[in-house]
Amino acid sequence: MKRSMSDSTESSRYVRYDDDDSYDSDLTHKKPKTEEDAVSSTKTSPFQERDLWVLTRSLGKGSYGSVHLATRTTEGEEESLPEEMAIKTTEFSQASRLKNEAEFLNRLEDNPYIVSYYGSVITHDKKSKKMLYNTILEYCHGQCLAKQIKLHKGIGLAEEDVKTYAMSILIGLKHIHDEKIIHCDIKPKNILLAVENTGYHHHGFVAKISGFGKAMEKGSSDYGDGWGHVRGTTRFMSPELIGDRVLDYGADVWAFGCTVLEMLTGERVWAEHGEMCCWEEWITLIGESDLVPYVPDSLSEEAKDFLSKCLKKDPARRWTVDSLMNHPFKKYLKRLEYMKKKYMKKKKKRRKRKEQLK
Repeated sequence: MKRSMSDSTESSRYVRYDDDDSYDSDLTHKKPKTEEDAVSSTKTSPFQERDLWVLTRSLGKGSYGSVHLATRTTEGEEESLPEEMAIKTTEFSQASRLKNEAEFLNRLEDNPYIVSYYGSVITHDKKSKKMLYNTILEYCHGQCLAKQIKLHKGIGLAEEDVKTYAMSILIGLKHIHDEKIIHCDIKPKNILLAVENTGYHHHGFVAKISGFGKAMEKGSSDYGDGWGHVRGTTRFMSPELIGDRVLDYGADVWAFGCTVLEMLTGERVWAEHGEMCCWEEWITLIGESDLVPYVPDSLSEEAKDFLSKCLKKDPARRWTVDSLMNHPFKKYLKRLEYMKKKYMKKKKKRRKRKEQLK
């Protein structure tokens, strides 16, 4: 795999991009909704508008709004809510991504490798008098994978942990793709780590996919024929997406490969090229050159081979999620399937309680 590229000398009219920057060309063309539109079009949970929770601390902010850890304050009809939960909040006029995420999470419920969604609630901010849109999500005690990678900067996570997380993500992605959904923004910040007893006398973390704000359904009117889309986080975009604006399942596989590489190395993908200052430089690097992210020789042969299957420049040669699940990493499937069955039993009980409350 090639590692170097000559620096771009072309001047730029674009703003600076880095690994935290997201781009979504489709959102820039949508007409902002009024508060009345938002109220009429928002699918909310059956919970009443009152204090269902108390916020305990901030978990972060993003382009979508803010997210807080919260503790449930109600009993009875809201008992299906967990004791602790993550609340994502934004103003109605800026709620398109949260609504998109809620729609897809509602469709993807009961999968142990996708963050759980408990509903959405409309509230009013007492100080600003503004209407707020809140989604209620599973709180994952390990928080996001990006924080774990940062703790192992320059070293990387243990390969056994990487394999376990990778297989968790793959099983989640398989379910997503089986539902004809393209996630569009797989990256360490959108992988949450939940505490899980695997049944093998070891308490560790299981990886769960979150961050569905930019997801699209393949074959939908918004998706069209798959051309003309640029969605995701720049550093994790696939060559065909950033270069030709072609969106398909392979974009998720490429981003997944970049995520696995960051886990293994403890470094940002494409970091070997330094700071990229503009959108045009990213297009040149990812979309037009024949380069792929640098994979250190120090990694195991199995890991390097796995990454090579994810990071094929040609999407026609890139392995699918199903193919990757048949790679030697599959030896972890037995343990993960055990976790899945155990988790499904819990989800069935919770769904049964919900039905009883209706």
